[in-house]
Formats: sequence, structure tokens, C-alpha cells
Amino acid sequence: MKKTFYISIYMFLSVCGLSCSNNDIQDYQSVYITAAERVVTTTLSASDNGGELSISVSSSQLAERDIQVEIDTDISLIQAYNERTGNNYSPLPAGSFELESSTLTIMRGTTISSGVNFRVLSVADFRDGESYLMPITITRANGISILEASQTIYVVVNRVIISTVASLTNNFFRVDFSSSNLNALRAITMETRVMVNNFQTLSPFISSIIGIEETFLMRFGDVSVGNNQLQIAGGVTATNVGMTFSPNVWYHVAVVYNGSSLFVYVDGRLVAQSNNVVRTIDLTNDWMGGFHIGFSERGRLLDGYISESKLWSRALTQSELVNGACGIDPSSEGLIAYWKFNEGSGNIANDLSGNGYNAIANRAVTWLPDVRCN
Repeated sequence: MKKTFYISIYMFLSVCGLSCSNNDIQDYQSVYITAAERVVTTTLSASDNGGELSISVSSSQLAERDIQVEIDTDISLIQAYNERTGNNYSPLPAGSFELESSTLTIMRGTTISSGVNFRVLSVADFRDGESYLMPITITRANGISILEASQTIYVVVNRVIISTVASLTNNFFRVDFSSSNLNALRAITMETRVMVNNFQTLSPFISSIIGIEETFLMRFGDVSVGNNQLQIAGGVTATNVGMTFSPNVWYHVAVVYNGSSLFVYVDGRLVAQSNNVVRTIDLTNDWMGGFHIGFSERGRLLDGYISESKLWSRALTQSELVNGACGIDPSSEGLIAYWKFNEGSGNIANDLSGNGYNAIANRAVTWLPDVRCN
């Protein structure tokens, strides 16, 4: 029995001597940002009244004495974060934020400090179409090691925008591209925010969102898919999206074509893709009256609301779609048309791009105020 025991110990020490670190055979104490133990990125929504997030630090073991930990904001970490994640975040504008305190204490006999608030004081200097990030990191812990993997929490700051939106229930908008030169686009992005009250229950079960019938159309439903599934119709880029959508929920939906592949995104997440599909897209096509929002094939109306619709002559990146879901700079490169649908009165959704492609309603528009986007 003893011989077997000694052999087992010998084998463990031999293996561990080759592959184990000190961490595997002895305990050690370290500190870290509490939230970063689970995820290194978190979000903070900020409105005109600002917003705040509580930050605390933790110890891997019970503190035998009070442990003082210093934290600070560090915008120098943003570039590396963007390169690592494929994002394009900007630092918060100077003067728009504060860290309540830079010192936290893990009291003796505990493992977690009380929290201090990171505050966004104002969104007045935030720019449309730009997303913001603030890294908060541990800079010092008196005599205790810092757990590098959880040393920093990256706070993505989303601006909350409250606006008016347009109802498409028993209504739709038409856009006239007939006199444009947009008849052979080799790349396009078509995106919008949409909420459906009720999905169509009559055959062919289609609720039209935006585009041109038989050419390039984004819609819910068809005889071949569920009435609450997204479909990109028209040409070789026709694509069905497997996910189902819920009524009374706002979604940002986008279709991106780059000349050879088509991508469908929902709330910034890639949900469908078609490869090796080569074509051009003609926005001047007047089939069934041409380009519509909430209409196709003599009807197929959408019972719901529309906001933030955009057309581009280039393929946007996933990051650009996420950053611009609630608003963009109207002078952005490649922007064909931009309708916010926030007028609140009248029957015209103005094209903010300056290209003159206003969306004209079929009848009096019902406007819904105080809708949140972030």
C-alpha cells in the first residue's frame, strides 16, 4: 500500500515539475475589478440626465488586513481594445464624466469593497453615429498582486435617445428614385428600426418593411417561412432568416451586400449570410410603384412602427451598424438617404442626407412620441 502511495506522489511531482506553475500547488491572494471576473465589457446607458455605474473591487481570499486599491480611467487602452475586438469606440468627450473616487478599500475579513460611482454627467457633446468607451482599471494595490485578466472593466456608454416615430398601420411611405443614377449599385446597405404590433395572418403572410418588390425587399413572412421570420426577397441575394421575431419589440434590422456576399444583421448580430451571389441593385426600378417603406405588391402592409431608416451605396461594417442604430451624421460617406421619421406632424419623412429623397406617406400619419432608443 505504501509503495503504491509513494509511486503516486512521485508521478504527480514529476508531471507537475514539467507543467504546473506555482499557482497550481499553492494559493495566492490577488485583487480584481469585481464585474470583470465574469465579463470584461459592460454597458452604461446615459440620457440627457446622465447615468451612473457602481464599480467595486474584490479579493480572491478573505483580507487579513484592510487592502487599499487604486483605480482610474485610462483612455490609452481603447485603441488596443478596438484592435482586439474589431470595434471603433471613441473616448468619452472631456468633461462629460467623472469617477467618484479613485480609492477603494477591501475591509479586513471581507472579500469585496464598497462601490464608487462612475458617472456620465452630460451627453451634450456626444456625436451621432459615434459609440463611446471608458476603460476603468486597477492601477495599484498595496502589496497585493493584481489579477491581470480582470484588472480592467471596459464600460460601453450608450446614449439614450427619446424621439417620435411613425406608424405604418394602414399606411406606408413611397420614395421616388426614378430620376437618380442609382440603377446599378454593386454594394448596398439597407437598415431600419422596426416594431410590429401584429404579424400578417392572411396568405401570403407578408409584412413589408423596406425596399422594392421583386428587386430588393426586406420583409417579414412569406408562404415559405413563418409570418414572424425575416426574409430578403428579390434576385439571387434572396435569403431567409431562421430566427423568429416578437410583436411589440423594437429591432434594428439591416441587410448588407458587398458585391459577392449578402449579410443580414439583427440588433448588430449576424443572423444570416449568402455567399457567391453576384448582381447589381436598381433602386430606380418602378415595379409595383418602386421603392416603398411598409408596402409591396399592391399592399402587404406592416402593422407597426418605423424609425431610423437608412440607405447606403456601400457595405457597412458590423461596428458601423451598431454605432449608428439610433442616429448617424447625415454627411456620412456613401449615404444615399436617411429618414428618422421623427417629424411628429405632417405626411413627409424628410431625407436628412440632403439628397432630396423625401418619403411621402400615402395618407395622414399617426406619430408616436417618446420612444426610447439606445
